[in-house]
Amino acid sequence: MDEGSSQPGCRSPSHEQQLGSREYKPPEQEAAGPTAKKTVKEEAEVTFHSRSIIAFGQFCNRVFDNVLSGAPMGKSLELIREQFGASAVVLTAENRDKPNDGNSYIAMARSGAGSEVMGGTGFIVMTGSTRSREVSELLENRHCTSATDFGVEGNTCYKLTIARPLAHAPFDQEEKSVCEILVAHLARGLEMASRMGATEIERTLYSDVVDRLCVGIIILDRAGKVVRTSSTADDILTEGSSLRVKGGRLYARCSNEDRALQSAIKMALQDGGNAGASDVRGLSLTKQSGSKNLGLIVRPITAGSHRGLSAQSAAVVYLRDSEAVPAIEGDLVRQLFDLTPAEAAVARRLTVGLSLDEAANSLEISRNTARAHLRSIFSKSGITRQTELVRLVLNSVVLLGERPRQAV
Repeated sequence: MDEGSSQPGCRSPSHEQQLGSREYKPPEQEAAGPTAKKTVKEEAEVTFHSRSIIAFGQFCNRVFDNVLSGAPMGKSLELIREQFGASAVVLTAENRDKPNDGNSYIAMARSGAGSEVMGGTGFIVMTGSTRSREVSELLENRHCTSATDFGVEGNTCYKLTIARPLAHAPFDQEEKSVCEILVAHLARGLEMASRMGATEIERTLYSDVVDRLCVGIIILDRAGKVVRTSSTADDILTEGSSLRVKGGRLYARCSNEDRALQSAIKMALQDGGNAGASDVRGLSLTKQSGSKNLGLIVRPITAGSHRGLSAQSAAVVYLRDSEAVPAIEGDLVRQLFDLTPAEAAVARRLTVGLSLDEAANSLEISRNTARAHLRSIFSKSGITRQTELVRLVLNSVVLLGERPRQAV
């Protein structure tokens, strides 16, 4: 016996001989290798020697990366099936406390339908019950090994089952251990992918709401460079406004205003870890068109207070064009305030800044008709002044029904 065989993780010569001294090879290398006839035992076994631990790690990473990337689960299971020379691989996931509630998930990869031949094309099946007849048939009269993992939070039971025909060798202890490692990878990959997906959905919803409110967002890193912009901010920056991005940095076009902007950004970056009310700075930038100014707020991003942002995100600039006109959707105004279509049309126009005469002309109705609609709106809403109507509508959720548009 050589010196290395007594160390942990190394195999004795007798074990090497028992496993056929077969190193791990990825499936594609197996297919390209010699075509010499192998014994049934060699064909079915998967072994990972200590000298091929790197290859084993690469195999596990491929399985995990497929799950994390959102690829169909069948792709990961097919990798496992091919490596084990199995006829089927089944992954079930169900509520740990309610295993038979009918909301279980099953994914399968198997060899060619009705065939015991190794190397058939795998596929995925989704079902709502772990008592699926197809799963039972796949595992019936076969050598099986399985392993269970409860994930990070412990709420879900993940079970990985690998099956091969009785004509092949039973699963040995090493293969059972590999099965335990793989089910843990699959469980953690599924949970991580789920969390990442939920975070992305949440970020998209927040971004959409801010865009509907006509607010642009520019996120800066610790060096003051732009790392992310919202779609509303992009619109403002591409319209030849008083702001621009050059060399990855944010500048104001007017030199005096740019000095104030750079000072505000510098203060925000310095105080990013301990932000307070005094760290928030407001600026008003002159628009090239000479119309109303562009409003900005620069503030630090407090460490740990904003989920989903990179650790390099250090400051945020909020933008709002005072000439941006929110899009008020007529049907929502009617539904929220119990108005008739004609009343909702008047309310919409008054909310975006038109006078009663302008609203009447826009709708091609008389001023008296518009006034009658306004009185009815007041009666239904419990208000008495036009300014109250504007505040009532703009403070409601109606703005979230449509994406805002810029004034022409």
